[in-house]
Amino acid sequence: MAETIAAKEYQDFMTLRETIKQGIEAADSEFMLITYKQILAVINKRQKAANNLNIQLENKQIRELTASKKESFAAKKSSEQ
Repeated sequence: MAETIAAKEYQDFMTLRETIKQGIEAADSEFMLITYKQILAVINKRQKAANNLNIQLENKQIRELTASKKESFAAKKSSEQ
């Protein structure tokens, strides 16, 4: 899985999601309704995966920032003594 999603990719994804929702509303047969519904289910899974990846990346950045700050505080504390 990709590690980042560009803003344009996200916008394209959301446009596709909206198109699928419009397809559900406009479906004039059970076959198309089921098809759009199944496509939406796949898109929902991809969106959940993207959200989870975002959270993981954010947590990684927070861990790195925390570690950096701890090192800075420890260095400052040792230099004061």
